[in-house]
Amino acid sequence: MLVLGLYAVGAGAIALWLVVRFPSFGPRTATMAIVAGVAAAVGLQLALALIDPVAQHAPFGVVAALMFVILPALTAMFWTLALMLRLLASLRP
Repeated sequence: MLVLGLYAVGAGAIALWLVVRFPSFGPRTATMAIVAGVAAAVGLQLALALIDPVAQHAPFGVVAALMFVILPALTAMFWTLALMLRLLASLRP
């Protein structure tokens, strides 16, 4: 569980870096932000389904599953969360 927690912290840091580094990239309307959030949630569910097959069949299965399945899925989820928070902050008068 410690490794997964560290990957979650790393994914959050990557997502925050993406939001800060590329501020014009991402949805600008609430509807598109919700669509991006739903897409990230579906992607996370697909990633959860891919963990076991990747971990069993790749030469370095667990490492491959963490690097190529879990990290991108968590990064996408945190990225859309940061974009939604940014959009919510822009709606404040």
